[in-house]
Amino acid sequence: MIYTIKDDTTALNFICRINKGISKSGAKKIIKYSTITCDGEKIKVIPSTMFKQGQKIEISKNTANQKAKAHPDKKHPIVIKYEDEYILVAIKPASLLSCKNKTQTGVSFDKMLEAFVSKRDHKKTFLWIVHRIDREVEGLLIFAKSEKLQQKIKDNWSSVTKRYLALTENRPPLKTGKIESWLKDDFKHKMIVSKTEIKDYVFAITEYKYLKSFGKHHLLEIVLHTGKKNQIRAQLGSINCPIVGDRQYGADNSVVRQIRLVAYQLEFAHPITGKNISLKYLPKPGFYAPSKNNDENYKIWTYKG
Repeated sequence: MIYTIKDDTTALNFICRINKGISKSGAKKIIKYSTITCDGEKIKVIPSTMFKQGQKIEISKNTANQKAKAHPDKKHPIVIKYEDEYILVAIKPASLLSCKNKTQTGVSFDKMLEAFVSKRDHKKTFLWIVHRIDREVEGLLIFAKSEKLQQKIKDNWSSVTKRYLALTENRPPLKTGKIESWLKDDFKHKMIVSKTEIKDYVFAITEYKYLKSFGKHHLLEIVLHTGKKNQIRAQLGSINCPIVGDRQYGADNSVVRQIRLVAYQLEFAHPITGKNISLKYLPKPGFYAPSKNNDENYKIWTYKG
């Protein structure tokens, strides 16, 4: 974000002004740990540095450690792929709820991420989750930094391209295909698939492309055209291509717990600037070679902030 200085001011006062509610000690840490440019040139800034009227100041958080960290793990569960003053995209680990309702217990990723950002920025921060992925699924999630922006992204959700990688037990009948069917949630919270339209069922479209084999398993790229509960899992199961580890939708029990499905790519127009944002996340090598002994991604996640 580029700011135009309206009146001569110190760097400390400027940081406090654009970060309402932040303490002076918190503002000093932002100055210390950020990259700051003035009129396009990187400058060294201390709290007493004077910014002059008309100067254009850009502040970028130094996220070198975040960028170097490719995958979330037990010690460092937060990996941020993109962030500015409006939105944030982070990697949700497998086995962690995207967010929870009043009946669910335990840690949820949205609250874990809020706690992390609040601690990092030294002020209370609220995030609004734009979409969800299943507890067992890892991958990219978009968060807005205001409720208004959350709704704006949701209103244009059909324009967001969402790609997944799925490791399946069987090879699909075609190299590329589109699964169109109707889904309904049953009393066991499992999606029932119908090839024909039935009252109270919802229509869903999943497109797939065969990529390669990994031993006895097969990697597919999935493009999600609708966003129904368990859609990819249920529809792949309906064509006899259950996702590895997904016993609920037809997989065998040779792999326990984590489902080999990852939300690996997002493409969308920035809700404020209109700039095209394209992000990709690739899982650990163990994702492609699962066994009973290497489900390292499935953990009971905790975060103390």
